[in-house]
Amino acid sequence: MGMDVLKCKTPDMVRKELHMYILAYNLIRALMLEAALQHGAPPLRLSFKESADTIRQWAPILSVADWLSPQDLDSAITALLHYISQNIVPYRPNRVEPRARKRRPKNYPLLNTPRSQFQEIYHRNKYRAGGAHA
Repeated sequence: MGMDVLKCKTPDMVRKELHMYILAYNLIRALMLEAALQHGAPPLRLSFKESADTIRQWAPILSVADWLSPQDLDSAITALLHYISQNIVPYRPNRVEPRARKRRPKNYPLLNTPRSQFQEIYHRNKYRAGGAHA
C-alpha cells in the first residue's frame, strides 16, 4: 500500500497517516468480503493486491458518484464487486515464501550529519557508517 516510507514528520501526523492506512486497509477488506459474499467466492482466497488495484482503476468512476443516478451507481458497485470477486489466489498447499527484498539498498553512506558537515567519499567500496573517510 506504499507505507514502507511514511511521509509525515511530526508524531501527530505520523499517527494520522497510520490511521488512514489502517482505514484504507479495512475498507478494502470490507469490499473484498462483500464481493465474496455476493458472488460466492472464498473470502480468504481473494487477492488483496489485485483488489486494491481494481479499486484504484475504478476510482475515476466512483469519484463521479454524485452525478450518477442511483441505478447507475448500484450497477457500477455491483460490477466492481464482481471484478473483485474474480481475483482469486490459487490454492497452493505447503507453500513457504520467506520475505526478502529483491533490490538491495545503494552502496552509499547514510546522511546522518548536516549536509554542510558531511564529507563526501569518492570510492564507493570504502564507505563506512557515519560518512567519514575510510
